[in-house]
Amino acid sequence: MEHTLYHYCIPQDGSNGDKTVWKALEMFSSFFKCPLLKGDSAERELNAVESEFELNKKDDDNRLSQLMAYTCGMDGEASIMGREYKKKGTKNEKPFHPFAKFPWGNMQSLRTEPESNGINVMNELRDFYNTHYYARNMRLVVMAGYELDEIQRRVVEHFKDVPSSPRVCSDGIDATSCVTNLHPYKLPFHASSLQKLYRVIPVRNHHTLSLTWQIPSLCPHWKTKPADYIGHLLGHEASGSILSVLKEKGYAMSLTAGTGEDGLGDASTHALFSLDISLSKRGMKHWEEVIKIVYVYIGMLKYHFLEGHVDAIGKKKEGLAPWIYNELKSIAELSYMFADEGDVTDVVEEVAENMAPWCNIPEERILDNELLLGDEVDSDAVKSILFDHLTPKNMRIDLMSSLFGRDADFNDDSGVDEEEKKEESEEDDEMIQPMDLDDDNDDEEDHLIFDKEKAGPASIEPRFGTKYWVEEIPADVIQHWTQAAQPQLPSSDLVIDLPPKNTYIPTNLDLKPLPSDDAHHPLLNCSVKVCISVGKKKLWVPAAVTKFKSKKAVHSLSLSYEDEGEKWHILDDHHVYEKLDKDDDQHVEVGHEGSFDKGKTKFKVTAVPRDGEGITFNYGDSGHDYDVEDGLAFPPIPPASPESRLPCLVYEKNSIKMWHLQDRKFKRPTADLRISFTCDGMNDSALNQACMSLFVKLCADALTETCYLASVCDLGSSLGRTDTGFSIRVHGYDDNLMALTKEVLGVVMSFRGRDDKSDLPSTIKDGRFEACLEVLLRQYSNAGMDASSFSASLRLLCLRPSMKSSFAKLKALQGITIADFVKVMDNLLKKLTGK
Repeated sequence: MEHTLYHYCIPQDGSNGDKTVWKALEMFSSFFKCPLLKGDSAERELNAVESEFELNKKDDDNRLSQLMAYTCGMDGEASIMGREYKKKGTKNEKPFHPFAKFPWGNMQSLRTEPESNGINVMNELRDFYNTHYYARNMRLVVMAGYELDEIQRRVVEHFKDVPSSPRVCSDGIDATSCVTNLHPYKLPFHASSLQKLYRVIPVRNHHTLSLTWQIPSLCPHWKTKPADYIGHLLGHEASGSILSVLKEKGYAMSLTAGTGEDGLGDASTHALFSLDISLSKRGMKHWEEVIKIVYVYIGMLKYHFLEGHVDAIGKKKEGLAPWIYNELKSIAELSYMFADEGDVTDVVEEVAENMAPWCNIPEERILDNELLLGDEVDSDAVKSILFDHLTPKNMRIDLMSSLFGRDADFNDDSGVDEEEKKEESEEDDEMIQPMDLDDDNDDEEDHLIFDKEKAGPASIEPRFGTKYWVEEIPADVIQHWTQAAQPQLPSSDLVIDLPPKNTYIPTNLDLKPLPSDDAHHPLLNCSVKVCISVGKKKLWVPAAVTKFKSKKAVHSLSLSYEDEGEKWHILDDHHVYEKLDKDDDQHVEVGHEGSFDKGKTKFKVTAVPRDGEGITFNYGDSGHDYDVEDGLAFPPIPPASPESRLPCLVYEKNSIKMWHLQDRKFKRPTADLRISFTCDGMNDSALNQACMSLFVKLCADALTETCYLASVCDLGSSLGRTDTGFSIRVHGYDDNLMALTKEVLGVVMSFRGRDDKSDLPSTIKDGRFEACLEVLLRQYSNAGMDASSFSASLRLLCLRPSMKSSFAKLKALQGITIADFVKVMDNLLKKLTGK
């Protein structure tokens, strides 16, 4: 909303000497120094913008975001920054919030409308460039595999000619400041757009309730992140959570809470705190009660906040229990310490955005701000959000549901003959026929949820064409929610509480020991040339160091020769290598020379592996190496890896095989466990495949509370259906990985050995079968709506006849009962093969 981000990514320079990185940087800098801004170039870009808009036009999230912008209702009375905007249909000129603009852009907004108003788009484009594109108003991030001094020199060389001030001065723009010029604007939603319910027609088949509260900008609170803290409390999925209660009642399947990361949801003028709930059809009927439960939880948080806690010096203070924030802080520190290397593009984008002056982030925290938290929670900011902003009077409700209809139902077919439409329908292939999940539902029940005839024709958002109805929330309902949000403990019929203490936070971060003969040694896996005697001649032959062992201060190395197998040598001057092994700043380098066997055999290092890599092997001879590079000779054949560096079979019993491979490259206290189960008869029918998908969804649903606590600690888990059965993956910190694995396997295996019972195991709660079935049926009915995934699915169906289409699986599941499902799963799980 208030900045433009340009980025590019190219491969790192090769070894042939061409420095394409600096050539690309020079080309990139030219746009900010002397752009051509030709009309034909703008035309091509306009067509690209239009294509991107059309590609995303049917995305429900984008449609809802634009609907919020279109209906924010920001009707001011005085001009802002000296500019006035005429509101259509009125004689008065009134300002509006930038949030209300159309951020995507398309052919209509960038050509048709400006031309109809006599606006020259190219002139406006050049004026915008000349006003805003100057060095003081820009931030640059370059990430490349070169020395920092070299990168800095190149940046100065190519960007020094970018003007420091605007090329053209404009009213309302302070050329000496980089602070956003949106500071006069405040919150985006006018009071007239709040306390309203927007019923929205989606493209896909789903039911989503979105609650949005506008809050002041979070930029001053970058260190403590109070909105993330509250989002953790409202969005947690363990026992006592909002989601846990809603699932118990059969109202919901998932819930997320927090502020958006884009410029619309998190800006210098405001932030939007959202709580999105994926509802069941039953939840749609009780959406008012769902919102009440949310406010009951907020009221419980307020109660505990006012009750306070005793600090370290025995003084009572307002605020939630410190252990909640401390848990998040310790988890954030671990995540930062053992974080994966991020994608280059994501890293430079994040750093560039963090450098924006309105973010208020000091230079020393720009790189780690996103992950780390401050020392203490900002109780004042938390209290302000909870008590002043998360209120019914400051809330906007968007209820998007296919029960109101779907976008395809409202297409204009006036020019198509009814008989022609009937013939086209009969010709459609079964695999791609659209399925309406709600066809078999009771129309009278749908009528009770929403009476479209009584509501009248839907309004239309002009950009995306989204249909919606808007209605005032009755005052008594607002008052009911307000009362629920008062600081108080919940009633006994609602099992609502603060999150439980997380038992999955790792405490043991020690690495497992490596094999004694294949652990650490400066020469291990190096390629060397060894001087050997052949008659009276001395020959240098290539070899690789594959193993080592030490006994009574004697270091022995095993060398693998290309033609002669392996041979052990005693290393001379072992104390030199002991020092290298202890000093992280010193390493064996190419060209290093030494000797074996009390000076009888000399060697020199020709190649050194990177940290964690296996054996490196080359000739170390310019003639041979150039021949290999030029394709005139075969490369040297590396020796086989030792058994300690290959997957090892550690368990084999009752059709179960388990393999283990120890990590050597990343050296982090993490593990990755993957189990693949093969089930006989998996591909016999569409019903079998669909039931397996339902089985996986039921197990994941039953594990939500446990797996959520683990996921907060970067201990992830997933279950998925495969072509031959199903798979389990558990990955993260090794300390508690097996504990989570036992929980997952406990639920999965609860379906086995039940002696032909027709009911579900006790691990599956009442009502969850119907809820998971509803979600899966909607998932199948939405299949094929994305062109890319649909074409990929068709290709697989042609290549693999055993696969069944989503339509076939949807048809197979219609009317299935618990007894039918249990019978199918009994047959599939009778004989399992795991690996």
